[in-house]
Amino acid sequence: MSYPALLIADNPACESTLATLTVLERLVIATHKAGAKTITIVHSGKPPDLAHANRLNIAYKLTETVPPLHEPTLLLAGNLAAQEADLARVLSKKGRLYTPAREPLPCGVAIEWADELDASLPQHPKIEAFGVGQVVKDSLSAIQAEDALWDTMGKETDSVVDHNFNRPIGRAMSKALIHTSLSPNAVSVIGTIIGVLAAWCFTHGEAHLMILGALLLQLSAVIDCVDGDIARILHKETKAGKWIDLGGDQLVHLLLITGIGVGLYRMTEQTGPTLWLGLGAALGVVMSFLTILRAEQSPLPLPRLKKFLSKTANRDFSVLLIVLAIVERVQWFLWIAFLAVHIFWLYGAWLRWQDEQEQSQ
Repeated sequence: MSYPALLIADNPACESTLATLTVLERLVIATHKAGAKTITIVHSGKPPDLAHANRLNIAYKLTETVPPLHEPTLLLAGNLAAQEADLARVLSKKGRLYTPAREPLPCGVAIEWADELDASLPQHPKIEAFGVGQVVKDSLSAIQAEDALWDTMGKETDSVVDHNFNRPIGRAMSKALIHTSLSPNAVSVIGTIIGVLAAWCFTHGEAHLMILGALLLQLSAVIDCVDGDIARILHKETKAGKWIDLGGDQLVHLLLITGIGVGLYRMTEQTGPTLWLGLGAALGVVMSFLTILRAEQSPLPLPRLKKFLSKTANRDFSVLLIVLAIVERVQWFLWIAFLAVHIFWLYGAWLRWQDEQEQSQ
C-alpha cells in the first residue's frame, strides 16, 4: 500500500549539496522511487531548486504550512539523507527509520501531526537503514553523508576485481566527471572505444602491443564501473543506457577474442590452430551474449540463470590477460577463453531449461 509523503524542509541544511544534488532534491527523488502516492514539501521563502526532479517529471506540491493528515503519511525531515530502498521498507511496514546504531531518524509513517516532526513519528516498528541514513546539519555531516552515498554505489554483482580494483580506481574518475556535462552513456561509449582499441592492438601479433592491449582492456573495465556510478548517483539510469553498456561490453569481448586469434596467427607465421580457435571462441561470445539477452528479456524470473549470470558475467579475465601478455603466453588465454565461453553458454542454456521446467510445473 502506498501513502502520501510530507517533507518538512525548514532547515537550511536542506540546500546542502551531495554529489551535485541537494539533500532535499535527493530525498524527493528517493521518496518518489520508493512509491509515495503524492509528495508535499513544506517550505517557506524562495522555492527550492529541484531542477533534476523536474526533469524526471516528479510531481510535488509546495506549501508553507503543514497540511492536516487525512491518512497515514510518510513524514521526513528535508535535510535527511536516505535512500529509496529504506524508504520503501518504511512505507511497507508503517514504521520509523533508525540508524544501524539504533538511533531514531526523522523519517516514519505518522497518523497525525503533533506540532513537530519528531513528536509525530512512531517509535515502532523499528526499520534499520541498510543504505545511507544520516541527518545533514552542517558542511561536515554533508561530507560524511556524501562519502556514505558513494559507498553504496557499488553493485551486489561486482566481481572480486571490480570490488578491489576497478571500482576504487574508477571512483576518482566518477567524482570528477559528475561535475561535467559528460553523460553516463557517453562514458559507456568511451569505455567501449578503448576496449575496441585494445582488441586492435592484439591483431598486430607483436608482444609489446599485446601488453598495451591488455592494459587498455583493464582501463576499459575500470571505465565500465564509472558509467554505472555516475548514472546511479545522479539518478540518470535509463533503459537505453543499460543496453549501450551491455552491448558495448559484448562488442569488446567479441573483437578482443577475434583480435587475439588474428594476432597469434600472425605471430606464429600463419601456423597452428590459433585463427580457428579465435573464431570458435568468438562464436562462443555470440552465444553467451544471446544467453544474457534472453535472460534480460524473459518474462519469467529465471532465478538460477540470473544468479549464475550475476556471478560470472564480468571482466575478471582482464587481469589474467595482462599477466599472460607480459610472459608472452597469450595463446594460453585463447584456449582458456575458448573453453570458458562455450561452457558458459551451454551451462546457461541448461539453467534456463531448469528454470522454465520449474515454472511450468
